[in-house]
Amino acid sequence: MLAVVSLAQFLGMTLWFSATAVTPSLIAEFDLSPERAAWLTMAVQAGFVAGTLISALANIADLLNSRVLMFIGSVVGAAANAAVAIAPSGAVVIALRLVTGAALALVYPPAMKIAAGWFRDRRGLALGLLIGALTLGKAFPHLLTAIFGSEWR
Repeated sequence: MLAVVSLAQFLGMTLWFSATAVTPSLIAEFDLSPERAAWLTMAVQAGFVAGTLISALANIADLLNSRVLMFIGSVVGAAANAAVAIAPSGAVVIALRLVTGAALALVYPPAMKIAAGWFRDRRGLALGLLIGALTLGKAFPHLLTAIFGSEWR
């Protein structure tokens, strides 16, 4: 089960820096100023903070199963991320990145809750593997950009 949760964490976290990895292409396509281009990354972080805060205030993690939360967050995040490919403007791209960040607030914390609850004996190992999956997931878009270059879609 740890492998499944780690894989889900890896795949979910690839959304975090997916736009950042292709920022030069997005700047060119949407004619973004340097200030607006910075929001491609900052919007995800702001969305994550807002999503985490709302989730905590609403006590969502205790109302819904963590696996359901991860599923919802992954689907919403993936949909928002995919919509960047058909976004009509830079402002819409930034808004979609904000939604992506908010959705990721339903992926990362519930995964940690799952690992902490299911793996009591080897909790440190389980959390370490999840953090490793998170780290690899966040780095993976940069690897794809290095391999495929400017073909961001």
